[in-house]
Amino acid sequence: MTPVQLALWTVLGVALVISVVTDVLRREILDVVTYPLMGVALGVRFFSEGLGDLEHGVLS
Repeated sequence: MTPVQLALWTVLGVALVISVVTDVLRREILDVVTYPLMGVALGVRFFSEGLGDLEHGVLS
C-alpha cells in the first residue's frame, strides 16, 4: 500500500467514525465532514483518471 493510499484510507476511516458517532448521538451526519470529503474524492479522481468521459474520470 502506497503512502497516498494509506493517507486516504486513514482520512476515510476518521470521517466514518465521526459520522457514525454523530449519527448515533444526534441522529445527523455533519456537513463539515461530508462536503470536504466529496471535494477530496473528486480531486483524487481527477488527478488519477483525469476529466475523462461518461465512463471514466470525474465526469462519470
